[in-house]
Amino acid sequence: MTKYQVNKAMRAVVLMTDEEFEKYKQDRSAMLAGRDLTEEERTALINVDYVSLYASGVHPFLLNGFTSRAWPGDRAALRKEFGVNIEKFGYPDIST
Repeated sequence: MTKYQVNKAMRAVVLMTDEEFEKYKQDRSAMLAGRDLTEEERTALINVDYVSLYASGVHPFLLNGFTSRAWPGDRAALRKEFGVNIEKFGYPDIST
């Protein structure tokens, strides 16, 4: 995975205005159009697959912000499961 491009895409979602975010929720793939991402990266971002994104080494702070904003389900449940689901990967190397 190209961590930089994935981090950039996650940051874009975190910084969206409410209006932009509403459009994003209607078609998550549209925001990724033209970005230099693999199909695996696109799928993980569209599905908010935070486990595979974390395992790939994306920045954990960006991932937390992205997941908190883009998560389509119950956020209270997400907060409970997030740490449990990623702890097996250990602390990531965030060097650039």
